[in-house]
Amino acid sequence: MRRLALLAAAAAVALAGCSGGDPVPAPSPPAPSPAGLNAGANCDLPAGTRQTRFGDHGADLGGVILGSGTTGVVLAHQNGGDVCQWVPYAFELAGKGYRVLAFDFGGFGVSTSGELDNPQQVAAAAATLRADGATSIVLIGASMGGTAVLAAAPTVTPAPVAVVALSAPVLFGADASQAAPKLTMPVFYAAGEFESSFADSARELHGLTPKTTAKELLIVPTDWHGVFLLSLGGPPATDTVRTKLAAFLTAHAPA
Repeated sequence: MRRLALLAAAAAVALAGCSGGDPVPAPSPPAPSPAGLNAGANCDLPAGTRQTRFGDHGADLGGVILGSGTTGVVLAHQNGGDVCQWVPYAFELAGKGYRVLAFDFGGFGVSTSGELDNPQQVAAAAATLRADGATSIVLIGASMGGTAVLAAAPTVTPAPVAVVALSAPVLFGADASQAAPKLTMPVFYAAGEFESSFADSARELHGLTPKTTAKELLIVPTDWHGVFLLSLGGPPATDTVRTKLAAFLTAHAPA
């Protein structure tokens, strides 16, 4: 069918030329597809959410951007998750004036990792957010994502203005214990006292972070894990984490 259509168009142009009339215009090319890999297709994205696509060395990473502030926030999800885990908090941050990028790690959601490890993917997300208009960057990660943002922070240039690790294990696709002593920007660690070994990991990583670095450690009485520590309507412990984190961002990375 496509071949017949092309032949018909060519014939029309030829006839127009013979008759002295104006040539028939060529068919318009199809409109380009929206940028992105359709990240967050399985959840309700707020109006105004924009798709983004980034990565190199074989990585094909999809994410969503909310808001338009100059302070950018990268949100890195926990194991088994995707951008949908972060949508409520991303929407909240955007409403406060932040520019927020939540992305799918390679092998999760719509993304493939190629040769990029988790920290490198976080760094690529930070660069994408800067290219979108952010002039300063905050890295926030939950569990696996928390380990990744800690490991990425010393490698990101310009350096992030703050880093937040929620229920981050020492080892998960990266070694946060190697990065913690190199952190020079303010760091916020939080975990639930009853969520297995994650509270111990938070204490260990906080202890490894230099005393000269502004750092906070918050252990709350709950077994809620990672991104769920920021849940609205959760146990009182989640309200504590939300309040303390909001104060940390206001102090070190205002919108």
